Amino acid sequence: MINFKVYDFPTIPISKQLFHVPGAASEGGFTTGGARMLSPEPGGRAVLELQPSLQVREWEYPFASWIMSKVNGQIMKIRLAPTPQVLVAQSSGVLWAGDVPWSNSQPWAADTIATYVSNSLEGTTVISLNTSGVSGRLKPGHVIGHKSNTYLIDEVEYDGDIATCVITPPLRRNITANDIAFLKPYFTGTISNGSEIRSTYDATNVGHIEIGKIIFNEVIL
Repeated sequence: MINFKVYDFPTIPISKQLFHVPGAASEGGFTTGGARMLSPEPGGRAVLELQPSLQVREWEYPFASWIMSKVNGQIMKIRLAPTPQVLVAQSSGVLWAGDVPWSNSQPWAADTIATYVSNSLEGTTVISLNTSGVSGRLKPGHVIGHKSNTYLIDEVEYDGDIATCVITPPLRRNITANDIAFLKPYFTGTISNGSEIRSTYDATNVGHIEIGKIIFNEVIL
């Protein structure tokens, strides 16, 4: 068994972030009216696009430099920053790791979790959650997590506090009943556009570094 080194993405402010699953599609022909038809294929690797904010302390903490040294296939674990895709709201209570707030100067709220109701096998796209802790507020377009993987909710139906969700991508590992469903999930991936972000490193602006958008492709461990 090979144990891969997984680096924690540093705690730098983030201005933009998007999790999505491009997937793939096969040619389905044309309708009689001439419309092109594509048939989506299940699966596909997830992508996390992340735009760091202006880094103003690079002389003290050269995080941007460190990130740019990890573009040759090194695996990174990234905690998703607060965006509309992430259900958990912010509050004045809990700071991000290292006592660092996010780019809007707001810290995270205390972690609110849901739990998986039943066992689910790797590869499935339907899971059930107990959402009593969030009053059934999970909607299509939100993200959830299991271990170090992130999933996008495509569809959701409620029976009381039990939410049955169709997710994408398919489960990357088995789920056991009562496992935690993270509402501030982690993404595991490698940087795919290293040459682009390296070109944005400019130390002449009094140490203020504005890195270009970083694109992470999903890694399945």
